[in-house]
Amino acid sequence: MAPESLMIEIFNSQSDVWSFGVIMWEISSLGEKPYIDKTDNEVIYHVRGGGRLPMTLKCPPPLYQLMLRCWSAADARPNFKFCLENIIALRKNMEDALLSPVDVF
Repeated sequence: MAPESLMIEIFNSQSDVWSFGVIMWEISSLGEKPYIDKTDNEVIYHVRGGGRLPMTLKCPPPLYQLMLRCWSAADARPNFKFCLENIIALRKNMEDALLSPVDVF
């Protein structure tokens, strides 16, 4: 849950983008539970204090950078159009890398 949602119960598209960042993290972790090592109160203090979920082993760094942007301050978060455009570009870059010939010695 976004810090502003935890502190003053603001729920809007910006807090939805925060949640989308968490969903991307859950997908990249192959279904791990976020903050599994923390109690509910510890999660609240962690998030309100600026703590973020760590990059998972299978997460491409550009995708994690998008997650971090989703977890920025509310007024600095991207909108969903930006997120979609970045995911499409990331997918294309990954496809291009997979389809590029590799030099074999």
